[in-house]
Amino acid sequence: MLAISTTWKYTPHTILKGFLAEIKGLGLEAIEIGYDFTSEKINALIPLLSDFNIQVSSVHNFCPLPEENIFKRFYTDYYRLSSLDETERAAAVRATKRTINTAAQLHARVVVIHAGVVEMDRAYTRDILALYRDGGAGTLRYEKLKEELIRIRDIKKTLYIAAVIRSLEEILTYAKARGIKIGLECRYYPEEIPNLAEAGYLLKLFSSQGLVYWHDMGHAQVQENLGFSSQGAYMEQLAEYLYGFHIHDVEGLRDHKAPFTGTIDTDAIMTYMKPDMLKVIEAHPPASAQEIREAITRLGG
Repeated sequence: MLAISTTWKYTPHTILKGFLAEIKGLGLEAIEIGYDFTSEKINALIPLLSDFNIQVSSVHNFCPLPEENIFKRFYTDYYRLSSLDETERAAAVRATKRTINTAAQLHARVVVIHAGVVEMDRAYTRDILALYRDGGAGTLRYEKLKEELIRIRDIKKTLYIAAVIRSLEEILTYAKARGIKIGLECRYYPEEIPNLAEAGYLLKLFSSQGLVYWHDMGHAQVQENLGFSSQGAYMEQLAEYLYGFHIHDVEGLRDHKAPFTGTIDTDAIMTYMKPDMLKVIEAHPPASAQEIREAITRLGG
């Protein structure tokens, strides 16, 4: 199934009927519901899905969006499943269960989650990204910054991974009872959970309970560009758990470009895309309708 994420053009002011008509005009019949839908918007969307004969392949956590953003974070990070603050972690689990309910209501197959973060001084990441943008990748200073980030992250990660495990134990039980898979997505920033090794560990631990691997091509490419991992390593080491893809492209550190418009060897990754896997184009503005149509053709949609 080839779908497109609503993050392509959706905003809180989007007229849903026109948006769905544009998606049908692309030749697609499936969407992933993004992380910025309120309960009100979901309720408005439901009857329109039938009108346009559009399926929901997947739902991205959190959906509906929690009403309060206590920590002033990005939508997907309102609450963290990895938090050492039990009140926040419990809130993240509750919000994820609401997303699972949304997925079941919309007959989606999977909820895509961000597992959290190893909380540490973000100056390391900021400096690494800035140095990369300035052409300093591979320099002695760059490599030392990377080594220090990895060292500190390794020291601090144990408690955060344990918190993720507690969250997943509860979430997966709830999801399995409703026929929903939980897609563990690879991440963009190096302090986020999971890195490649952690993904393998969590998937091995919970695959029998419905945890699957969701490969985000752009995030994996940024990790490769920064020198932390590679697309190939994710594909090869996690192939047995692969369930779905976020398909977009990258230039440097800028992701969510239309597929086939950046530097990712998308054709190589397509060899891992089996017919029963979910494939979601996750391009953001300013990706054009024409770029999306060309990507659909190349992806065999």
